[in-house]
Amino acid sequence: MKRKYYTYISSLILSISFIFSAYSEIDKLQEESMFDEALKLCELNYNDKDIEIMWRMARSYFDISDQTSDEKIQRINIDKALPFAKSALELNPLSAKANHWYAVIIGKQGVLEGTKQKIINSYEVREYGLKAIELDPNYDGTYHLMGRWHYNIADLAWYERTIASAIYATPPNGSFEEAATYFSKASEANPDDIRHYLWLAKSHYQMSNYMDSKLILDKALKLNINNDSDKLLLTQVKELYKKL
Repeated sequence: MKRKYYTYISSLILSISFIFSAYSEIDKLQEESMFDEALKLCELNYNDKDIEIMWRMARSYFDISDQTSDEKIQRINIDKALPFAKSALELNPLSAKANHWYAVIIGKQGVLEGTKQKIINSYEVREYGLKAIELDPNYDGTYHLMGRWHYNIADLAWYERTIASAIYATPPNGSFEEAATYFSKASEANPDDIRHYLWLAKSHYQMSNYMDSKLILDKALKLNINNDSDKLLLTQVKELYKKL
């Protein structure tokens, strides 16, 4: 009886170790910008009851969509990501990563589908983004997400604000100042990510803080470029720099 018990425990420990090893390998591939490979490893370890795999599936599809400016490819991958993000949130509403990736995916979906859907989805982006920060106040990605939320709301054109007023009695309210605060927190949490600096510089540019914007872009130009997404961001950095 004891032998069976110890055999069971040993088997359980090996199984748990294997699962955590898979998570680590997926994250390593993602950090190395090997997004297709990360997705394949997620698929090999697929379990619709495993929240850690489900949000990583959503992240993988988002990362792949983020490597191109082709909206058709972006839409295909975001549409694939959304069910996994929803499932992760349903499995554990108190998971910071589940809240974060649901907010990211639903936000991107809104942007791709147009002004009305972007505004409709903005409330969920804010709700789940703030929840993710509450659950994990050290993750730069969610600070960036909330920075983009404030920037995009502050940057709405007059006709988009008219649409927002038609949809909601109280339209969402954002500011470039709040956006800059969030992007600054994101860059402090992860000083190696070019997107934080680009959007921080864009926020200061919108506030006419041109010297601050230039100093921030100087930092961005010194960063390593690791993938196609970074290359697209670097192009934007250089374009903004020319305006200063």
